[in-house]
Amino acid sequence: MAQSPEDDWNAPPVAPAPVAPTGEPSLPPPPPPPPPYFEPPRNTLPPMPGSGSGLLKPRPEVIARIRPPEERNRISMLAAPTLGAGKRGQMVLLGFPLLSIRALFALGDRFDLGVGFDTYYFLMNEPRVAMRVGLAGNENWSFAASLEGGYAFFTQRASRESRSSRWLTGRRNINISPALVVAYQGNRPRDGRIFFEGRYTLALDTEPYATDPLVGVPPAVVPGHNVSLKGGAELPLSSKTAFVFSFGFDIHGRDVDAVVMPCASLGLVTSL
Repeated sequence: MAQSPEDDWNAPPVAPAPVAPTGEPSLPPPPPPPPPYFEPPRNTLPPMPGSGSGLLKPRPEVIARIRPPEERNRISMLAAPTLGAGKRGQMVLLGFPLLSIRALFALGDRFDLGVGFDTYYFLMNEPRVAMRVGLAGNENWSFAASLEGGYAFFTQRASRESRSSRWLTGRRNINISPALVVAYQGNRPRDGRIFFEGRYTLALDTEPYATDPLVGVPPAVVPGHNVSLKGGAELPLSSKTAFVFSFGFDIHGRDVDAVVMPCASLGLVTSL
């Protein structure tokens, strides 16, 4: 059946057939540029699979291998442990009845030698020499003997003094005092060191005076005997510095001195 011209006019347009390329084929589009390189921080580890966004934390044993161990504080001035060959220590003490400074130098693993100065608020001034010998000990316990001696200078004569430096301290012109000390320290490097000390002091008075005319002329030297019992602790702040405190009682043998005198002090020990 023949189509009418009107049917051709109303028919939809027909898309042209594709034309085969006659020249060279076209190139594919270039690939997109790569993203910028990101370098992770050097002190972090990549996240573990399945751990989310968190970073991998090193195990404690790994940290222990990387981080150097803390050095144990062995600088002691009032307690029993000796300093150790080639080491030194200094101490400053504020207290009652005495202010003190000390410096010790180790001449061997178990022997310390040093100098010091004690003062009763400058009414009595006494330069001293000191030595300490380690008798026994291990990582925790230590036992030592010490010996101190000095010559004291007083601002007042003994005949004019009344309940002052001699009466309080029990000391006289020449003072010789041996002592035994025991101490304990825990296993950790910053554990405190507690100590107990028993000390005997022989005080030699080279300027005695007669209190009664009937007594006669006193001897040239009059001895006195004192006993001191103290306890305290050295609390390490670092491997070379520690806070120290002590307290106790001085028992005096002379009837012209205070029978019992409490004593306390605090200060700093260091090897800097």
